[in-house]
Amino acid sequence: MSKFNIFEFKYGKEKKPLKEWIKIGAIVHFSLDIISLIPGVQKKKVFNLLDEVQLSVGIDVLNDYIIQDPELITYRIERVLDKSIKEYEKNNV
Repeated sequence: MSKFNIFEFKYGKEKKPLKEWIKIGAIVHFSLDIISLIPGVQKKKVFNLLDEVQLSVGIDVLNDYIIQDPELITYRIERVLDKSIKEYEKNNV
């Protein structure tokens, strides 16, 4: 059991090395690209499914990567906005 040491205390999340971010990015994008090669499967839809799962499970590393990737965060923003618009229209129209 490690003891609390005030001199080694760190605030916030530990920053990942660049190599780790590259590995995560390669795995995510390669997986999405390979799955989207299946006829009728869109990369955006596969990502949206993956993103919903990781948000419900709470995979912080994957979420941290997604919010830094322009393509993936765009997919998330579009999905959230579309969902919000549909909910608004359902409740107010």
